[in-house]
Amino acid sequence: MQIFTKEKRVVELALGHLDKADESLQIMIPAIRDYAGGQRDHLDDARAAVDELETAADSVLREIRDLLYSGAYLPTIRGDLYRLLAAVDKVANRVEDCLDFVAYQRPARVDRFSAEIGGILDLTAQCFESLRIAIEIYFNPDGEMDQLRTRTIKVSKLESAIDRRQRDLTTAIFTSELSLAEKLHLADLLLHLVRISDQGKSAASELELLSLKSII
Repeated sequence: MQIFTKEKRVVELALGHLDKADESLQIMIPAIRDYAGGQRDHLDDARAAVDELETAADSVLREIRDLLYSGAYLPTIRGDLYRLLAAVDKVANRVEDCLDFVAYQRPARVDRFSAEIGGILDLTAQCFESLRIAIEIYFNPDGEMDQLRTRTIKVSKLESAIDRRQRDLTTAIFTSELSLAEKLHLADLLLHLVRISDQGKSAASELELLSLKSII
């Protein structure tokens, strides 16, 4: 009975950890969209909020790790479960890194490509939403594994779409009239943005492996 109590607590913590990653992304997206549109008054507040959420997420992950060490879940899936949650934590880290980059370095001429950046932000939100739904399906006792697979496939497709937009936008940046320094700075911002969906795809891969081991 105690083991099942631990597993229930892991599920509660895992979903709470997912909420923190989601909240971080929901703060970052409008902050960067506003920055690209020239509205920068709340950028530092957004950065501070995301930093706080990421710190809290790290604390939750440590608590989950302690529960797994103490015997929650079968040994055959314990490591895979932790790798999944660590991968989700890295999504939150990428969100924090991206917002820190913008807040501290303030890349110039972002408004020149605000529409393209906005499109990448929209796809990034969709990518994480599909990952979130897939993880919630896994932790739901009545979860449909076919739907989980559908969602992880969608994560991969969205990540590929973001990569294509990155390539197109990189070309547009480096063929523009901007200075080389401005081009390099914008390309660096773009790299920070796409790393979020890259990590989301990695988390989806970890979830697929875990779900395979969990099927009876």
